[in-house]
Amino acid sequence: MNRIALHQSTVHPLDPVGLVRVVERAGLQSIGLRVAAVVDGTQWWSKGIGSEMLHELVPALLASRVTVLDVGRVELGPELRVVDSRHAYSRALELGVRLGAQFVTARAATGSAEDPAELFGLLAELAHRYRLRPLLSVVPGTPVADLERAVAVVGDTGGGVVLDVSPLRDEADRIADTVVELGDLLGYVRVPARELGGAGAGRGMLATLPPEIAVAIGGTVADAPGAPGPIADDHVARVVALREAVDAMLRHPEAAH
Repeated sequence: MNRIALHQSTVHPLDPVGLVRVVERAGLQSIGLRVAAVVDGTQWWSKGIGSEMLHELVPALLASRVTVLDVGRVELGPELRVVDSRHAYSRALELGVRLGAQFVTARAATGSAEDPAELFGLLAELAHRYRLRPLLSVVPGTPVADLERAVAVVGDTGGGVVLDVSPLRDEADRIADTVVELGDLLGYVRVPARELGGAGAGRGMLATLPPEIAVAIGGTVADAPGAPGPIADDHVARVVALREAVDAMLRHPEAAH
């Protein structure tokens, strides 16, 4: 059964403990936390593993049995060439291992002339020491603007990619083919919360997704760190609706018979 996660960006400015409570009540299994972004990091994670938030968050995770799918998002920059605990990537790795995350996500920097393959390789080497698997996200307008480029950057680092799926624009056959082509490079699938909930949108689109691949409900690449998420009121009811929409995407048409 595919694990369904809710990214923190969808409920911002709700804090991480509040996110856990919403996810537990809505019947989801996991969360995704953005701990490297400057705005969010200043609020909750500026002290890394010394942050007071951990004193509440860890017990909340243990009590609810909610897991952490990923922590992010690391921006690939030249600071990765120097091991320094003051940098955001160190905060993400330290918090990721402390929270039992499976993945750490990264993206190329807008307008950067740096080689993203070299920088992702450096991140991968560090992440493996923390028993985290690095995943690269595709972001239009950056040096990694499409999936083909992301696959080339990841190469043989042991990392993977995040596959963004639009229930409004993508086709089930294309998604199925892409999943097969990616193989072990596929980390998890991300679906934007803003596109879920339409009548029949994306129904059955992820029906052939292998059961070990998680589906994360997230924001969009255009969402700025610190911006309000798409879930503004009545969090639990809205997240239940999102979970049901993802369930419909995962349900094979033959399952109705």
